[in-house]
Amino acid sequence: MYFKLIFWIIVILLITFFVIFNVEPKVRIFLFPGITLENMPLALVIIISLILGFLSGLLLAFSNILKLQRKIKKLENKKET
Repeated sequence: MYFKLIFWIIVILLITFFVIFNVEPKVRIFLFPGITLENMPLALVIIISLILGFLSGLLLAFSNILKLQRKIKKLENKKET
């Protein structure tokens, strides 16, 4: 349990260190045709990409968990009858 806590504290400190020291490189982001974000810090773009990737993976895992739970209930109901 403490290993996970220490691990996440280290990860958060590394991300904070990365953000603090990487504010200078600025990038231009093309979202959609005609929509452009100018002068975004590169660290912010990387962190937002990381969060969006994590959330999409979480959604995929959540849908898989729901499917498996339905399958378990179905098998339990079949076992009872």
